[in-house]
Amino acid sequence: MAMALTVGQFLNSHNVDFSLTRHKHTDTSFSSAISAHVPTSQVAKAVMLKDQNGEFLMAVVPSNRRVMIDKISRMMGKQYFLVGEHELSNIFQDCEPGAIPSIGQAYQVDMLVDDMLFDQDELFIESGDHENLIHVDSKQFHKIMHDIPHKNISGYRMMFSDGHEGRHWEWE
Repeated sequence: MAMALTVGQFLNSHNVDFSLTRHKHTDTSFSSAISAHVPTSQVAKAVMLKDQNGEFLMAVVPSNRRVMIDKISRMMGKQYFLVGEHELSNIFQDCEPGAIPSIGQAYQVDMLVDDMLFDQDELFIESGDHENLIHVDSKQFHKIMHDIPHKNISGYRMMFSDGHEGRHWEWE
């Protein structure tokens, strides 16, 4: 599979200049960044949240950071919870499970984007499969996200290290 049809149509209808960056099959946005040899801070990761009323919110953060759900809940004035992948197949019908593009507006999903992503010169977004990233420059990212609220919603930078016992991940 390549880029999800809904995402391609959205990008084309909004005249967004982009390219696809192919990488080996991966299961996470962080792993996609490593595989594609791009900075993990430049890969926008979509994390799906749901409130008590069942309304979805897509929180978009750099792939090397975690979503601060408690902070989002305080900011939005309602309690949010992580959504399981099995609940998302109806919304993201043309995407492979776990490969949600950080372009919620293409799927009529409310979004909140981390401020750190707006500081990047280039950005990469999941394409809806596990083998391609959508590559845009900062101007095109701003075009995509111009009406989307953004705040500081991430923390705990993920570190990659090579220890004596092999590779492992650490949280700061």
